[in-house]
Amino acid sequence: MSDARARVVVVREGFVVREGPEIKDASSSVSLVESGGQRLIVDTGSPRDCTALRSALGDLGVPVDSINHLVNTHLHIDHVGCNHLFRNARTYAHALESPPLGTVKVTGSLEVLPGVTIIPTPGHSYGSITVLVDGPKRYAICGDAIPTRENYQKHVPPFINVDPLLALKSMEAITSYADVIVPGHGAPFMVVRKK
Repeated sequence: MSDARARVVVVREGFVVREGPEIKDASSSVSLVESGGQRLIVDTGSPRDCTALRSALGDLGVPVDSINHLVNTHLHIDHVGCNHLFRNARTYAHALESPPLGTVKVTGSLEVLPGVTIIPTPGHSYGSITVLVDGPKRYAICGDAIPTRENYQKHVPPFINVDPLLALKSMEAITSYADVIVPGHGAPFMVVRKK
């Protein structure tokens, strides 16, 4: 962590399995952010992923006890299933998600680490948040504010949403900032700027 700027590693890529419009299975992307000598995890996947997540972090030389901060983009089970692994971490979630006691309740923009800021990005849920990371490239780790690359490419809101117009507004805020988007359920991808 000698670079003064923040860096992002996608520990596990999320996925979603659909049958027609119905979601049969899903697990969120899990991302590691390092900045200012501290470590932050964004989302923790489904409950069945905990052994694989611990192993993936171990392969990176990152013990679960070394994580200082945990941000949940929202509190659906496929994004919080392994939160319990990170017992040394301060946990953050939006106040509108009704987070458990001990969670830092986010209501607006909040800088968590140098170059690492949480912003509200409602639409999928009223309490959805995104983690913006200012590093060599600007990352947006956005959970289900942009669940898949397809949502970005087709400019359509998440299939599950509380307000499609609000969701599109959040998507636009994310894409105007980011060089790279880490979606809730898929591989990271580059934002294509119009020339």
